[in-house]
Amino acid sequence: MQAAYKTHIGCVRAFNEDTGAVVIVENGYLVAIVADGMGGHQAGDVASLMAVDIVKMELSDLPKNMGPEEAIDRLDRAILKANDAIYSYSKSHDDCHGMGTTVAACLVNKEWLVVGHIGDSRIYRISGEQITQLTEDHSLVNELLKNGQISKEEAATHPQKNILIRALGTDHDVDVELKALEWEPGDRLLLCSDGLSNKISPQGILDIVKRVNTPEEAVEELVEEALRAGGEDNITAIVVADKDNPPSEGSEVSG
Repeated sequence: MQAAYKTHIGCVRAFNEDTGAVVIVENGYLVAIVADGMGGHQAGDVASLMAVDIVKMELSDLPKNMGPEEAIDRLDRAILKANDAIYSYSKSHDDCHGMGTTVAACLVNKEWLVVGHIGDSRIYRISGEQITQLTEDHSLVNELLKNGQISKEEAATHPQKNILIRALGTDHDVDVELKALEWEPGDRLLLCSDGLSNKISPQGILDIVKRVNTPEEAVEELVEEALRAGGEDNITAIVVADKDNPPSEGSEVSG
């Protein structure tokens, strides 16, 4: 496996509240995480950084020959531990009251992938000529869309587009959405914050990822395209691809 990560403050925001990481952990598993923080002046970046650091730490020691069911359990427990820590921190720090973050995370080996998420950061899978969104936005607008109250066109420009109905760290209890899938040779994954997915359509993402040769080129092109489209929000992208020569164990990719 190989992967690349890039984050950008965008063209408007004063702070980058996005955090991401890609790590090759014990026994060759790849962990990738994107978190998009919220909560006002610098509280959002505290929340997103805590989420990424805790999930990384909790997944740093994984058993050899782990199956997807155990992987789902480990990812679930890691994200819930991050939720507890962020919630407790916000309660004990007045300047961080109400902070929270999205999280989109995946755990991958050469046979399967497990994804977990809360919020509206997304994970896409590119297989051949197809792109599939593996996550479902936990947002007010997506609920309105599912219930038939608004159209796709209205959803794209809805004034309450950024309101989440589920986030990490805002409540004591939270449900993580998790699933396991087979990993097919040649598959690629994109994890991204809404600063990217709000600016580039799935077809646009597919065109860019197909056009380039490496994950590094893909994240560069995706972030640049989101900036050209306005870049009003922070932008973060991770691309994971299947390669014969993975990074050395314990290495971390950052950007």
